[in-house]
Amino acid sequence: MIIFQRFRFFRALRLLLPAFFAASAISPAPASGRNDDVMFRPTVTAETAAPAPQPMVVVRMRGTGQCGNLCPEWIMAQGIVTPNTPRHFRDVLRQPGADKLPVVLESRGGDLDAALEIGRMIRAAGLTTIVGRSEVEGCGPREACSKAQPLRLFTGYVSSPAECSGSCLFVLAGGVRRAGFWITGASLPALDSFKTRTRGARAGNLITDYLADMGVSAGLIVRLRQAGVGLDGSAMLRFGLSTGRERVEDLTGSSICLGASPAANCLMPPLDPAQVSAAAAPRKRAAARPANPGSPGKVIIWGAID
Repeated sequence: MIIFQRFRFFRALRLLLPAFFAASAISPAPASGRNDDVMFRPTVTAETAAPAPQPMVVVRMRGTGQCGNLCPEWIMAQGIVTPNTPRHFRDVLRQPGADKLPVVLESRGGDLDAALEIGRMIRAAGLTTIVGRSEVEGCGPREACSKAQPLRLFTGYVSSPAECSGSCLFVLAGGVRRAGFWITGASLPALDSFKTRTRGARAGNLITDYLADMGVSAGLIVRLRQAGVGLDGSAMLRFGLSTGRERVEDLTGSSICLGASPAANCLMPPLDPAQVSAAAAPRKRAAARPANPGSPGKVIIWGAID
C-alpha cells in the first residue's frame, strides 16, 4: 500500500515539473531597477514638497462688498520678513490716506532687525495691527498682471484665523491697537535663538527694550529668557500682544463703512491715473467766433438757454 502511494506521488510530480519549467521560461526574472515586482514591494509615496517661504509682500488693499464708494482699506503684510521689508512699508505709508489704514499680518517671522524697525514705524504712525489673511480677488500682488495695477491697489477681504509667529509678533506689538486674539499657530522662541545684524548688540537686549517700549507685559520677557512660548488667544491678551477680542470683520469688514460714523479706514476709491493726468493737463481755450458780418452790432451768445 505504501509503495503504491509513493508511486502515485512521483507520477504526479513527474507530470508537474515540465509545466513549471515552461512557465519559468516564458516569464523572465525582473530586471534590476524596474518596477515589475511592484506587487512584492511596499508602496513608497513621495510627500509633496512644501512651497518655499516667500518674502513679505506689502501692498494696499481695498475691501469688496456692499460698501458703495466708501469701502474699508488696509495694508496687506504677508510672507517672511526680510531686510528689504521696511523699505516696502515706507513706500506704502507714503501714499495718501495710508496713515489711517490697519496692517493685516500673516507671517512665520523672519529677520529680527527688520521686524523691530517695522514695528517702530507702525507705532510712530499710530496704526492698528491685525492678525489675519488678506484674500485677494482677481489679480494678486505676486502675479505678473499686478505690474499694470493702478496705484498698486488690490481688492479682496480678510479671513481668520491666521498665523503670526516669531518676529511677526514683534511687528504686531508695534500697533497702538492690536487684534491678535483669534490667532493660530502663534509661538515665540527663546531670546537666545534670535540673531541680530546690529554690530555690537545682543538680540535679547534689543527684544527686551523693544517689548518694554511697546507696552508688552514684562512677564513675557521673563518667560522668553528661559524657553520658547506657545501663545493662544488668552495668552495674547494676558501678555498684551492683543488689546481686545475684535474680529477681523470688526476692523476691515464692509459694515464698518455704513451708517453716520464710518471707520477712519473707510475711504473713497482712488482716482484713475489717466483721469488725474487729464485733469492736470492745461486746457486749450476755444477760438472766439467772429461776429455775424450780415448783422452789424448784433451780439450772438453761444450756449443753451434754459
